[in-house]
Amino acid sequence: MDASPRSIGSSGYGTTTPLIWSWACVVLVPVFFFFSFIAAQGIYVLVGHDPSTGDVTPLWANLAAGIPGLAIALLPCIAGVVFARRALRAGHRSGIVPLALAALLGVGMTVLVIVNL
Repeated sequence: MDASPRSIGSSGYGTTTPLIWSWACVVLVPVFFFFSFIAAQGIYVLVGHDPSTGDVTPLWANLAAGIPGLAIALLPCIAGVVFARRALRAGHRSGIVPLALAALLGVGMTVLVIVNL
């Protein structure tokens, strides 16, 4: 393992580590979206409302399911943005791509949840 000053950033990580983590977070967005959907549907079942039946679901039930679902879905997006910013600070200009993707996916999921409320 090369421990030269050029291969280790000031935080002790290799300089490419944040870039790799940012791409890993972007790749994990669909997995977390699936888990957020499962969690939201589970909360709907727990509170006794099923939005797929066509009945009007009360706002409190939508918020009870939407907020935790959104939080789960946004975890990899936020982490991707954080790691991409670290990669940019370490000098990897290619970190702008996962930064833009993670931010765009996060905004898109937020809009999707708000529209479904």
